[in-house]
Amino acid sequence: FSEGLRVEYKSTFDGSVRNHLSKAISSFANSQGGVLIVGINRVNGVPTPPFEGFSLPAREELPLTIENICLPTIHPPVLPRTQVVQSDTPNQVFLVVEVDESSEAPHAIENSTRVYVRTGNAGNPYNLAEVDLIIDLIKRRHEPFERRNRLLAVANQRSYQCVRHELPFLEISLCPTFPRAPLCSPLEVWEFMSGPQIVRANILDRNSLRRIPGGSASLTYGDPARRHIAAQYVELVNHGFLFAAWQFVMVPWADHDQSESLRFSDLSQTLLSLTVLAERFYSGRGYRGNLTLTVSLHHVQRQAMRFVTTNPLFPNDPDDFRCYSEDVVAERQVTVEQIRLRKQEVITEILVELTWAFWQSNAPHPIHRLSESVQRMVGP
Repeated sequence: FSEGLRVEYKSTFDGSVRNHLSKAISSFANSQGGVLIVGINRVNGVPTPPFEGFSLPAREELPLTIENICLPTIHPPVLPRTQVVQSDTPNQVFLVVEVDESSEAPHAIENSTRVYVRTGNAGNPYNLAEVDLIIDLIKRRHEPFERRNRLLAVANQRSYQCVRHELPFLEISLCPTFPRAPLCSPLEVWEFMSGPQIVRANILDRNSLRRIPGGSASLTYGDPARRHIAAQYVELVNHGFLFAAWQFVMVPWADHDQSESLRFSDLSQTLLSLTVLAERFYSGRGYRGNLTLTVSLHHVQRQAMRFVTTNPLFPNDPDDFRCYSEDVVAERQVTVEQIRLRKQEVITEILVELTWAFWQSNAPHPIHRLSESVQRMVGP
């Protein structure tokens, strides 16, 4: 194939190519997607033999290099699929970078001041987008955004089967920021949710699984006679939308104390379990893009929640941990790689934001103790 709208070649991976990489990748994402192959000589856009590749830089992980170039320079980030292919010529390789058309377009570079699109011209493969085209690219985001809202509304409605919304409960959702297309089939969702990894990790009870449109859901109704068992609803659909609604269990504040508090582990452990579930699902489907993580606590006004351990000889008053808002919400934009590599940090940031509304003591918000608690929970 000659160079054009969806194909571009580079002969080497030198500094000049690295400097222009974000322009090429963002222009593919803003247009119809495409592939960049490094290690191919070309004349006027036409690939020219011999096809030998280029010398692999010593001790350099090329996929990681591509990622490190893209994440800070393209806004919103684009994470292409990258593959190193060995050449028939010894010590030579080809670098193949595949970019999908993006539902998050327009992607800008150079401090978010320039938006490039493909022109199909071998001599000038990308050009600055005009205002009208940028407006069309922004409109492209609308449909996936509406789909994410619909998925959330339907999941919330289904959760009423298990979780009583007039009592304190929490919701957690993780979804591709722009869920434009399914990541897999409903059957693959079912097989994932009932798989041995999920069962062994005690994330879901296989016997609680039910089929729903596009995926699967786990329904646990709780046990009124055993108050420590919480009602819970968890669903996953093939667009990559993961949702959990969880009834808070009320626990005694202290021995011989009539006061009750929300069980903090319902929040912290559910958040950890959902991030583990999400990491395994997205990684298994090759999705590495942006995610919207939302955690919300509902019907919690005047409720206490002890989120750090206290000295039993000098226990805190429940009023030090009491919330004065009906709902508390925290939201983050994260990537699958951040969940995998920075799980403790992501969970801590969310919990710090949520517990701020529960901390009423004159002492500083105990962020450090909360972080230590998350570290013990996440483990090495």
